[in-house]
Amino acid sequence: MDGSCNRDPEWKRAFTKYFDREREITGERFLPMALSTVDLDGRPAVRMVSPRGFVGDGFLRISPEDKGHWTSDVLTICTHAKSNKVQELVNTNDVQLVAYLPHTGVQIRLGGNASLLFHPDNPNHSTLSLDMRQRVWPRCESLAEREECDPAHINGCDVELDVEYIREQAYLHHSPVTQAWYSWPPPGRARGADSSLYPTEIPKIEDKAEMEKYEANARRNYVLIFIDISKVDI
Repeated sequence: MDGSCNRDPEWKRAFTKYFDREREITGERFLPMALSTVDLDGRPAVRMVSPRGFVGDGFLRISPEDKGHWTSDVLTICTHAKSNKVQELVNTNDVQLVAYLPHTGVQIRLGGNASLLFHPDNPNHSTLSLDMRQRVWPRCESLAEREECDPAHINGCDVELDVEYIREQAYLHHSPVTQAWYSWPPPGRARGADSSLYPTEIPKIEDKAEMEKYEANARRNYVLIFIDISKVDI
């Protein structure tokens, strides 16, 4: 999670501390959490997800010009554009997340609202409702002494926030196997007999045209979800 910053809210510092401690013990880079949404029939729907981190932290920098100066309390997860959870979140964006970290003996529960960022070619691309420019601040003291920069937001600063860059970086930091999964047919359905529809690694596809087709499909199907946390129980 890239450590915590002394400007971070208390809950994020605790979240980061416990997740980092668990990762050191397990060796896992991304720890799972259970994500609960509301399905189209109004019933709870739960599945496991692996948060990618907070906007601004690690590889989720806010623009190509950002050198690690910015952070936030907006948690990110990702999904396939054709997964059931996408329609659920478009319909009702209330979410709950829970993780139990067995090696540290800590349970973490988060509640908030989800905003989805689709590929620019997706007709739902403009549904991102969270104003990310109001949700980032300078990391620790790296920019805190710059009088022209309000710590609450980045308006007027020389670093622009590019949400599509954040989405692209999240995609690129998946393994080739996970990237290939985003080129597959819609998840949650029985797997078809045609194995060519389910490549394990896109770069291993010998036919160049086919490889480019699957790569384009994977990128179009990749959705980054921003979670605006409003309730915390640690």
